[in-house]
Amino acid sequence: MERVLVVENTRLFAHLLKKELETRYGHKVTLAASFAEAKEILSREASSFFAALLDLNLPDAPQGEIVDLVIGFGLPAIVFTGELSDELREKMLEKRVIDYVLKESASSIGYVSGLVDRISRNRAIKVLVVDDSKSARSMLTQLLRIHQFQVLEAESGVEALSLLEQQPGIRLVLTDYNMPEMDGFELTRRIRQKYDKNQMAVIGVSSYGNNVLSARFIKHGANDFINKPFLTEEFYVRVTQNIEIIEFIQTLQETSVRDYLTGLHNRRYFMEMAEKLHAAARRGSMKLAFGLLDVDFFKKVNDQYGHEAGDEVLRRIALILREHVRQGDLAARLGGEEFCLMLVNTSQAGAVILFERLRTAIANEGIEYKDQTLRVTASIGVSCDPGESLNLMMDQADQRLYAAKHGGRNKVVFEGE
Repeated sequence: MERVLVVENTRLFAHLLKKELETRYGHKVTLAASFAEAKEILSREASSFFAALLDLNLPDAPQGEIVDLVIGFGLPAIVFTGELSDELREKMLEKRVIDYVLKESASSIGYVSGLVDRISRNRAIKVLVVDDSKSARSMLTQLLRIHQFQVLEAESGVEALSLLEQQPGIRLVLTDYNMPEMDGFELTRRIRQKYDKNQMAVIGVSSYGNNVLSARFIKHGANDFINKPFLTEEFYVRVTQNIEIIEFIQTLQETSVRDYLTGLHNRRYFMEMAEKLHAAARRGSMKLAFGLLDVDFFKKVNDQYGHEAGDEVLRRIALILREHVRQGDLAARLGGEEFCLMLVNTSQAGAVILFERLRTAIANEGIEYKDQTLRVTASIGVSCDPGESLNLMMDQADQRLYAAKHGGRNKVVFEGE
């Protein structure tokens, strides 16, 4: 669990924030009620926090001194306080705080907690800034780094395209319009030839902004456009909205191919990918081993301990599967207590070793549920012959699974047994 420092002297607000951050987002919260307490905590363990949430008006530091203290330790700071004025807002933004949020209602707690989680997730997101002006790049880069993005810079469209090839995982490109060799329109068009809007967002940025320029950027494939000069808050809102749209679409896509309970791929995804692997095996370009796994006496677990216990068993077996397969292999939950594995470029001898290890690991696993330790076993049927079709290969494994069940369970059965 990632740690957040909350410096708040109002006990009710402090505990509401702690509850929201810990129960909803899974972050561990350390509370401090004064400047002195916060200073003592930071002097011992500043490096263990990824962000700090601060009240400006503390009993021993009523003028916002806590902000300078926290930023001095290199921590991203979010101000959450009951006072709001244009002068104070400007002062806080000059100090490079992430945001300034007014305590108004329960919705404010939800907003600021979501912002803390957003900052946590930003640390894994790469953003590319493209501008031939070093000062313009520097300004955007500083703003993005305040919100903890990983920032890359390019001074031309050509360099930007090269970086996109070299740096996988870039989720957002901020590009100027007026650049030599390749303008922002052409760069956006080239990006869209390889990456669609669901994979990578592009925001055009220009001081020559007008409705025509904005429309042309959008027509070339940009997601958004920002006129310079802009308000800092507007910049962050536009950036965050575009990142969150991509995350939302990716979540929907991931949900469609993942089993909700175990996190493994579902039957639909497995069949789609396994067909491609099987076609390659039929061409002689790879070897495959397919294993069908069924939890022994699973109904008894549900009947004796309840369905929540059964769900915990399935989740633990899924975890064991992940631990025993390589990155290129396929693991899926087909339904109920039935799982499958497709091992890529694995000989029968190698498959024997892996499936026996898997069977042993399941049998030896103690699954803690409430005040009890549950133990289960699994039967596995394996086929290493691609045959004429994927369905035939799966049918062979199913027959071996049937043999394992009727041969005493807790067994792995291959062809010829």
